[in-house]
Amino acid sequence: MSEYLATYDISHSSTRARVARLLLGYGVRIQHSVYHIELESSEVDGLKRSIGPMLSKDDRFDLLPVDRDPRRCRLAWQRALYEPAVVFL
Repeated sequence: MSEYLATYDISHSSTRARVARLLLGYGVRIQHSVYHIELESSEVDGLKRSIGPMLSKDDRFDLLPVDRDPRRCRLAWQRALYEPAVVFL
């Protein structure tokens, strides 16, 4: 199990509420659009598949590892078909 910070900037209230409910199934809310969640490595792709289709082209969702494993990196996506940007921490 790995720890992440999940953050989002989503323009539509209904989409924000759906993403919030989904993230609460994985962890706790720290601030309005910031969550501390725990995921198995196999769950990351499923989370992306669940949230990606909800996002409009101007929305953003970021998943940042907090356990400092040097083999992992920040994942970010904005649209359903968008490939995550890879930024090494």
